Amino acid sequence: MTKIIYPFTAIVGQENLKTALLLNLINPKIGGVLISGQKGTVKSTAVRAVAKLTDKQVITLPLSVTEDRLTGSIDLEATMKTGKSVFLPGILSQADGQILYIDEVNLLQDHITDLVLCAHSAKENRIEREGISYSTSSNFILIGTMNPEEGQLRQHFLDQFGLCVVTEAENNLEQRVAITKARITYEENPKKFTASYTKEESELKEKILQATKILTQICIREEERFYIVNKCLEANVQGHRADLILEETAKAMAAWNGRLKVTEEDIDRAAVFVLRHRCQKKEKEETETGQQKQEQNKDETLEEEQNISSNKGESKESLSFEKSTQGYGGERTFSAGNSFKVTEFGHQTSRQIQKGFGKRTNAKSAGKMGRYIYSVQQNLTGDLALDATIRAAAPYQQSRPKNNLAISIKKADIREKVRQRKYANLLVFVVDASGSMGASQRMTETKGAILSLLKDAYVKRDKICLIAFRDHDAQILLPPTRSIERGARLLETMAVGGRTPLNAGISRGIQVIQSELKKNPSILPYMIMITDGKGNVSIDKKTKPKQELMEISEKLRNFAYINTMVLDIERKGAMSFGIAKEMAGRMGARYEKIETLKSTAIINAIERVR
Repeated sequence: MTKIIYPFTAIVGQENLKTALLLNLINPKIGGVLISGQKGTVKSTAVRAVAKLTDKQVITLPLSVTEDRLTGSIDLEATMKTGKSVFLPGILSQADGQILYIDEVNLLQDHITDLVLCAHSAKENRIEREGISYSTSSNFILIGTMNPEEGQLRQHFLDQFGLCVVTEAENNLEQRVAITKARITYEENPKKFTASYTKEESELKEKILQATKILTQICIREEERFYIVNKCLEANVQGHRADLILEETAKAMAAWNGRLKVTEEDIDRAAVFVLRHRCQKKEKEETETGQQKQEQNKDETLEEEQNISSNKGESKESLSFEKSTQGYGGERTFSAGNSFKVTEFGHQTSRQIQKGFGKRTNAKSAGKMGRYIYSVQQNLTGDLALDATIRAAAPYQQSRPKNNLAISIKKADIREKVRQRKYANLLVFVVDASGSMGASQRMTETKGAILSLLKDAYVKRDKICLIAFRDHDAQILLPPTRSIERGARLLETMAVGGRTPLNAGISRGIQVIQSELKKNPSILPYMIMITDGKGNVSIDKKTKPKQELMEISEKLRNFAYINTMVLDIERKGAMSFGIAKEMAGRMGARYEKIETLKSTAIINAIERVR
């Protein structure tokens, strides 16, 4: 029995969501919409409802889809009858001219994401495998929904969505009552409820049709195009896709309002949808007043004196050391700040075959556990890919003796499954515990960030290692272990004081990882450095600290098996030098500030549109 779809005009609130969907119906060149929001905020309902306003169908892409079902494969029955490879279209071909809908798009497997990206960009689905050379048109409106609490999208995939909308639960009392009442009425009698909105649905269909006709007559003037480009420059977007999509969206906005000319108001309204997921916050100096600013400058000056003195001789090094501990009370212990939910990090994927378990990184499975992603021509594991084997044998059935068998299979036809599952990482924390960490309670904030990362490691079943550097050396406080509780306890009691041997900390982290790799070559090591980059102690006394740091960073970049992240704790101010950011660039590491490590910061960044 066909399910009766909830009427689009019956949706209460969520005006931005409804507008974004309608704009894509009017102008498919916009390229789709990403709907990000909490669960239960009418995301999926709106997508299915909007398709009823047009002749387009919603083609749903399930998360469990296989590569063959997505791109197309051999039609076994036709191939066996004719003796020639006959192509069976997949979902990407069926979606041509329609709406391709991906629910929980952020949970889609990486290799499936890549195929969707390729087809959406090229507007073509091309297959070259298993004796098939085939190409079909694949021009569709891409609509995805996601809950950001369950993970984020890759930036490249995020950019493929023309528009982005963030949905939230209604706070207005009357609207919440209206939503509840409408939903209960619909569930009691869907047919009667839908019939009551027939007039509104027909009027909306007619308005969409008229807007589509008006769209063909709209031209953008030169001054409007300059205004569009300026909006994109202000948002600090990458590339030129945003400029093109903003123009198409502004035209659709004007057509929706029945106008042949695009106004600045149309562009401003369109920019809210187009630039949300593309704008990048420009670095600005944070303003501070009074005693806070004076205190920060004092702390930063002490740190800089340490760096300067380390390059001018041993006598000034001693003076700098005395200053660094004076005012911090020598060795001190700080409590951990509040923890928070962190953004996704770690090895994104691994090409190596892995063993073990975990929940962080997708990698090929050594056994028969995991999700079947594709097949290969081999006979080693005994994990038979029956579908691929039959497809390989199908074209030869007319020429092979059957011997009363339904299908004749030879050794050359055998295909085996390649499986994928998630595995844990080895997280090596390299933490600054020098005296400067006592300034402005930085260690309290830093411990809060590390505690948050430890909690995430517990959920993902990672192993952890804790290394602290202070005085003249780096110490392994916690060897690699799965005991997150031990790490949290050591973090609470970790003291600060003395100088900043950052170079020794990184080198000790590399040594730990190399030692662990000898025991288990398939581990996925991830080093997290928490520092402001202002090291003032060299391993080789003949080399300046910063020069040695950059040499170590470049050396670390060559270790392809080690992924890295630099968590920059430097305060912005007159004595801010950006050494940690430079270090991250040299080692090819992911660079983060503590505030951007919070998952909520991503949602807030989306909402910051100027």
